[in-house]
Amino acid sequence: MIPDTCSFCKGKLHEGKKEFVVKEKNEIVVIKDVPALVCDCCDEAYITPEISEKIDEIMEEFYAGKLLVKPLAAGEIALKA
Repeated sequence: MIPDTCSFCKGKLHEGKKEFVVKEKNEIVVIKDVPALVCDCCDEAYITPEISEKIDEIMEEFYAGKLLVKPLAAGEIALKA
């Protein structure tokens, strides 16, 4: 069950859309317009199990090479502490 308040900051959740970003090896995949409940204070997103299943299906199709994806410029920098 998805809560109505944020588990991190206790802010109020509202319906919205977020981006889902995953990096595996040298590939970055961004799924845009993912329906989610979004915290109005810290911007944390909560997705339903149904949306999570749809994301899993998209990722399976991506890894199988069945999706035509738009190239995305990205840079990677290591933090040196």
